[in-house]
Amino acid sequence: MKRDIKGPLNHPQPVAISARSSIVGEIQNRSAHLLAIRVDIETKGEFINDLIKKAVDASYMDIEEVLKFVDGLDGDERAILKRFNWPEKKADAMREAAVEYRELNLLEQEISSYKDDPDIPFGAALKKMASLLDKSELNIRRLIKLQNSVMRSYQAYTFQPLGCLIRG
Repeated sequence: MKRDIKGPLNHPQPVAISARSSIVGEIQNRSAHLLAIRVDIETKGEFINDLIKKAVDASYMDIEEVLKFVDGLDGDERAILKRFNWPEKKADAMREAAVEYRELNLLEQEISSYKDDPDIPFGAALKKMASLLDKSELNIRRLIKLQNSVMRSYQAYTFQPLGCLIRG
């Protein structure tokens, strides 16, 4: 037998749903993490709204600016930001661009640090060069595929980080 209780607007609600909601509500009210988020929302609301405005208005032509912005977003702020009208998709697009840029920079450093060592046998030197060439070719192919798949979202947010990577 299913018992109903009166819920909002006097519509019957199953007891199980009401009990579950009550338990979830109590857990949320006792969660130290959620309580800390609520305090942060109250105390940092103005700062967060300014940050949201910066994210929404962001239009970067230099990938270094994107890196600085993304570095400032990482951490527990995401849990707080989600409680506001945070442009999550735009922030994720900027994070993705920053990750790709850093990976490309690491590859560039690895390739540019290669030094020809006359003491290494010719075959081993060729093998090392071929390995670097293969690695760079794979990364460039991956970057081109990424560019084709995410360019619309980058253009929607009026920043061209992959363009900066390719031109830079």
